[in-house]
Amino acid sequence: MLGIWSGLGGIIQERVLLGRLRWRRRNAITEARARLESQSLEATEIEKELDAIDEAFAQQAAILKQNLRLSLGILEVSLLITGTFLWGFGDLFV
Repeated sequence: MLGIWSGLGGIIQERVLLGRLRWRRRNAITEARARLESQSLEATEIEKELDAIDEAFAQQAAILKQNLRLSLGILEVSLLITGTFLWGFGDLFV
């Protein structure tokens, strides 16, 4: 049961962190677009800059997902080992 609860907590945590990252991405793109358009740059240069920002945030999201899944995996394995040890071998302690 604790494993399911931690898995659900991980899903919620991932959604919250990715939502915040998407919000920061939208703000960065909006600010960059306004700054670049005020400099009277061509549309291709503006798109290049925006694509670079988008790619940087995509890399951050991938790293975030990988780190979160690793920490949740470690938590679930430790819960599994502890539960198996106590439940499976608990009768030996009596």
